[in-house]
Amino acid sequence: MGELITMPVRNANAELPSLPETSLLPGGNPVDGADFSVWKRAPKERTAAYFPTYSAISKAMQTAMRGWAREWFNANPEILLRPHTAYPILVYQCTTPFSGKPTNIFTYDIQQTEALNRAFASAASKLGRDLKQLDTKSLGWFTREHYFAYRSKEVVKYVSKNRRGLYKMLNVETVLMDSILKFAIIDIPKLGLADALVNVRRAFKTQLNRFSEEFDLSSRSEELLKIATDALISKFPTENAMPATLAA
Repeated sequence: MGELITMPVRNANAELPSLPETSLLPGGNPVDGADFSVWKRAPKERTAAYFPTYSAISKAMQTAMRGWAREWFNANPEILLRPHTAYPILVYQCTTPFSGKPTNIFTYDIQQTEALNRAFASAASKLGRDLKQLDTKSLGWFTREHYFAYRSKEVVKYVSKNRRGLYKMLNVETVLMDSILKFAIIDIPKLGLADALVNVRRAFKTQLNRFSEEFDLSSRSEELLKIATDALISKFPTENAMPATLAA
């Protein structure tokens, strides 16, 4: 999707605290090295660094979210008792993160059939491996047979015909990336870093809460913002990537 998407925010009138330019994990623990002031130097549109930088940020975020989905799935084996609820999560975590399409498409566009076909194809090539790793020995035969590795293509086919759950996850990725673009390109110059951080934190928390009806990823919002920040720093020239505290 080439245009920024603005999604409705739950309790939009609630004020979030103006957290410092460093970050906190849930429970108040500091995120090591999370100095968000580097976003003041993020590439602007129509610059050479724009696409490679934001595609790297998007891919890092997508990779993290797939890992968190897999982590939740493995920690909640009861989901296996509901195969048609489990299928979209399995397919999502097996899709290859979208690498970007010049000049401004950074996530899977659910309105583009070709892109979604690539997503399903990438999942099909990996799902058999994930199904083999599932521990279904304690489940009844009728449930176990939904997860035999040879059924990977059938699982992907089911999700391709019942796309709501997967669409929701992919759309959240798109809105998160749009929030990053708005943060870096529009809000920081217009509002200043502190207020821009309030906006992007709110957007991340809201969208990660919407990611799945089965689980809530909103507690990972600060971690995801840190991951995006690290990906941004990784694209800076080496001489500019050193943290200011070390360079002093």
